[in-house]
Amino acid sequence: MNGSCLEFKNPIQDAISRVRFAPQSNNLLISSWDPCLRLYDVDCSQLRLEAPSEAALLDSCFQEESVAFSAASDGSITRYDLHSGISNKIGNHDDIATCVEYSTETRQVITAGFDKKIIAWDIFGAKPLVYLRNLDAEVESMSLSGYELIIAVGSSVDIYDLRNSDKCVQSNKFCMDVPIRCVSSIPYLKGYAVGSVDGRVKLEISYPYMFRCHPRSRDGRNHLVPVNDIAFNPFISGAFVTGDNVGYVTAWDAKSRRRLFELPGCANSIASLTYNNEGQILAVASSHTYQEATEIFELILGPKEAHVETSQAEYQLHALTNSFTLLTLPRFPTSKLCFDPYLSLSPKTCELFSFVAMSDEDHHFESKADAGASKTFPQQAGTIRKNGHIVIKSRPCKVVEVSTSKTGKHGHAKCHFVGIDIFTGKKVEDIVPSSHNCDVPHVNRTDYQLIDISEDGFVSLLTESGNTKDDLRLPTDEFLLTQIKTGFAEGKDLIVTVMSAMGEEQICALKDIGPK
Repeated sequence: MNGSCLEFKNPIQDAISRVRFAPQSNNLLISSWDPCLRLYDVDCSQLRLEAPSEAALLDSCFQEESVAFSAASDGSITRYDLHSGISNKIGNHDDIATCVEYSTETRQVITAGFDKKIIAWDIFGAKPLVYLRNLDAEVESMSLSGYELIIAVGSSVDIYDLRNSDKCVQSNKFCMDVPIRCVSSIPYLKGYAVGSVDGRVKLEISYPYMFRCHPRSRDGRNHLVPVNDIAFNPFISGAFVTGDNVGYVTAWDAKSRRRLFELPGCANSIASLTYNNEGQILAVASSHTYQEATEIFELILGPKEAHVETSQAEYQLHALTNSFTLLTLPRFPTSKLCFDPYLSLSPKTCELFSFVAMSDEDHHFESKADAGASKTFPQQAGTIRKNGHIVIKSRPCKVVEVSTSKTGKHGHAKCHFVGIDIFTGKKVEDIVPSSHNCDVPHVNRTDYQLIDISEDGFVSLLTESGNTKDDLRLPTDEFLLTQIKTGFAEGKDLIVTVMSAMGEEQICALKDIGPK
């Protein structure tokens, strides 16, 4: 890991509220409580703009490369020309303004605040102010994707269509009425993720599920802390990161439901996360939250004196840069990421780190099993059952028969596995002590719509993100092959199921959803 110090001439004097990368460049927008809006050029390690404000800035966003907006503690919504530095207020909430987003589809600025209102500011139209909704509670978090506005209110997530905002399109209650801390829409498909105050993350996608983030303390035990922010990688489908209240940033793979890696812990809580437009740089803002800063000063000064002092927040901004081409990888290869020891940072600096993804040639593998470790997980042999999966002779197999021998005087019970290679159909066998671990492959099934069949036997499939997948051949199974060719020739809409495991993919099933 290579670290370069990014120093501000005038240090940020209070907590960072939001960081966001520009739509097309590596310019980083930073809003904070000090109060000031900053624009930092990550490529040149240079501060481009420092625009002071009359009140603390709780959120900020880009309209385009040269225009940004902020939401402030005095309720004001401000527009900034990032080239000239000129700013002008476009309106006010009746109370603290907490969230701001810009919709390129409707050309409106969408804001929310403690006045329990969602407001759309049409800065280009004749009517600059349009009330969307009066809510029953304050908005905790807000995210925008296309026409879909997603807001977190208490323990519920409400979804609105900006083309018809008169009523809520969908309202989802979070588990056990737990308050929501953050919500983040997925940039390349319909869905979103929610982070709660008790450390849970819920993914509302085509196959919704929920899990707990368990950052590990130094004693090795898991503990639960609020999830403060979630950011999805715009180029790696299913890859996202979470930042929590004790300073941990963790990367996850939504498709395989696995933790990928955890960055070295920050000294303070994670305030904000953002990827650049190419998905190669992750900026992480770590600072005391407003509540934490108040509590700290109450301990030092006492509750009566705390309100007259201002905390100087320590912060770090880290950039995660991968040398591999992100477009060709389904997710971060955790077995190939190497990290140097974490560097301690002062409040006046921030760090830009380069995390190098090592190639197979550069990395030393002890065995073939180690090389495929990221594609498998260990499981005790005695717990593997019929119709489960196992790796036999470095191949992913379905268990069709398993028998266990009795324990002898001088040995362990042994499991005899008979498996069928899930891709070739070849029968294989293995004998393993029941107390030993076996490699079990991660087997995933994904549905795609069949678009075309080429003359050389390759298929063109439509993905959820609207792109095409053109690297698969027709299956070798004669019955399935005939079904696909016949259905396609008859002009039917066909959905094929693609099975993937240990770096291989193959069409394994077909669904006929009717004529086109």
